[in-house]
Amino acid sequence: MTEVNLGIILVEIITSGLYKNSLDVIREYIQNSCDAIDDAIKVGVLRKNDGKITITIDEAKRKITIEDNGIGLSALTFQKKLSDIGKSDKTLETARGFRGIGRLGGMAYCKTLVFSSKIAGEKKISRLIIDAERLRREFFSDKKRPAEYALATNMSFSTSDTNSYNGHFFRVELIDIVYTNADLLNVNKVRDYLSFIAPVPYSPQFEFRKQIYAHATELGFKITEYDICVNGKPIFKSYKTDVQTTYNGDDKIFGVEFRKVYDDDENLIAWFWFGLSQFKGVLSEKHETDSYKMRGIRLRQKNIQIGDALILRTVFEDDQRGTKYFIGEVHTIDTNLRPNSERDDFEENTAYNNLKSALKKYFVELNELYRTAVTVRTLINAVNAPGNAVSDFQRGRSKFKNREELKDELDRLNRNAIKADSTLAWINWKATRTPDTVSAKFINHVMENQTPFVPPKLPPIDEPSLPFKWRKDSLKLYNAIKEVILANPTIGGRKLLDKINDTLLK
Repeated sequence: MTEVNLGIILVEIITSGLYKNSLDVIREYIQNSCDAIDDAIKVGVLRKNDGKITITIDEAKRKITIEDNGIGLSALTFQKKLSDIGKSDKTLETARGFRGIGRLGGMAYCKTLVFSSKIAGEKKISRLIIDAERLRREFFSDKKRPAEYALATNMSFSTSDTNSYNGHFFRVELIDIVYTNADLLNVNKVRDYLSFIAPVPYSPQFEFRKQIYAHATELGFKITEYDICVNGKPIFKSYKTDVQTTYNGDDKIFGVEFRKVYDDDENLIAWFWFGLSQFKGVLSEKHETDSYKMRGIRLRQKNIQIGDALILRTVFEDDQRGTKYFIGEVHTIDTNLRPNSERDDFEENTAYNNLKSALKKYFVELNELYRTAVTVRTLINAVNAPGNAVSDFQRGRSKFKNREELKDELDRLNRNAIKADSTLAWINWKATRTPDTVSAKFINHVMENQTPFVPPKLPPIDEPSLPFKWRKDSLKLYNAIKEVILANPTIGGRKLLDKINDTLLK
């Protein structure tokens, strides 16, 4: 049999080359912790809802610790489990991590990587220390040693005694985070990242969370959630009802809609929810805003996000901006969907093609929804334009210098408003014919406070205070001169006097 040697570059690929974002390594350890907590609950070591994942970031010491109270590893199996690279007894159907390579990812971001563990009923703590910095130097060394030898010589196993049989845990320590990966030590960035990536509960302030849980229960689907804390503060999915758009100001989520996704054989392969708003525009493009952080219809498997917030933008086909108008989540059910090693997408297979094909049918509805919103908003703006023009003039904010200029523009705005009002009435009537559609629900919401158009009146002329003792003939003369002046706002001096003379001599 031909001898096969695995080079050290293979280790570089599955460490330094595994993730595009350094924060993804925290997600990798979290998903392993979730599996360990599930296993502890199955065998009765841990009660349901008692699982905890604790992340501690010490910026001063440049250290990150990720610890769970899951089932742990025994002293007997610890070394074998952590020495087997690319081997795992987990299955995709029951676990989140199933390739057996993710635990090495931390080697790319620290000088020393330490794993420790203990199981219930055992007085031994097992430990593995990896000299990650020295191992990385081997990637660029002239000596290209076999991967197995390079790993073995940079890994150190040990056990220590403890006084207690109780307690069970698995702990990961990334010590001396490299300076080029400062994001890992930024507590706020880590919290923001995990608030949508990790399998955590919806924020208590998100008023539609109960509806989402209820819908999942109706489907017999369990949204798996875990108690995850960063430096003592719990993480939640930070969805909010108040949102900001890029160009058209504030908006508000006023409801959520649900859809079931079936394949061609009528098998339920996913379900999703999305928020309803007035869709005033794409959600904020400013990275620091809450609206930017929560925008997009996200793709999740076992409640862990796959890819980025806009992973489904191509499903919107001709207008890939579409997903930026929405917040929402697609929860997958089909166990044939396999995340790739980076978890930035699913592997291309029949199951994934079926999912994208099925979603396209539903996203046609979403395309129509936000386009209808653009049309309705344009019509409402046209209806409100005359009133706004008069209001701006009265407050001194208008581009028009006098009533005559305003009057000409107001005539045009009124004509447009009458047409827009008529079109809105027709759209509203049409919506009543299909009240259960999502577009009808949107139209009903935005039209509930919209009243029929009434042309606004021109603001009254500001009359100067007149001497009350003026005789009738004097007042008549004043009014005649005033009319000439108001009718000729663009002339003055001698020309204006000539106009006044011509009028009075008639």
